[in-house]
Amino acid sequence: MLNFLKIDNVYDEMFEGVFSLYTESFPKEERRSWAALENVLNSDKRFNLFALFCENNFAGFIAYWKFEHFYFLEHFAILPAYQNKNLGSETITTLLAQVNLPVVLEAEPPKNIEAERRIHFYERLGFSVMTDFYMQPPYDNHSFLIPMIIMCNDFHYAKRHFNAIRDTLYSEVYHYKKEAEEE
Repeated sequence: MLNFLKIDNVYDEMFEGVFSLYTESFPKEERRSWAALENVLNSDKRFNLFALFCENNFAGFIAYWKFEHFYFLEHFAILPAYQNKNLGSETITTLLAQVNLPVVLEAEPPKNIEAERRIHFYERLGFSVMTDFYMQPPYDNHSFLIPMIIMCNDFHYAKRHFNAIRDTLYSEVYHYKKEAEEE
């Protein structure tokens, strides 16, 4: 049985385990520092971080934002010992059953087998790849933009509102000011 335990701050007893998996699962340029994660946990109630438990054992985590018109799945990882046991699918299915808005996520372009598998995982759960050009801003505001793709479980919503989704992510998640569009 899968359980979600909400983490509200870095003093939570599960935070260290979550942060360890977080840093092992995502490259430095695709994640927040400890201080930045602490800051968002303390300052923005739209951000949610949950430790995942399977049979009372820590199995992974999920981090997402709740915006007015959509949810943004920022990070999600399952410990290697719990992978290939349908916990990932169960986690996403549970999240989708509890929300009443489209869910958006970023994924690496299909440039290797691992990225292709990740995309197919989300496609099996009802997400579609958006073909619009997207670059993930840096978390530290000093690195370069990273080419990514946007996926959404409501293709028509994301197609109609892609620019609003991108602009929300840029301003609210990354605090990134987009350069003026070329005329």
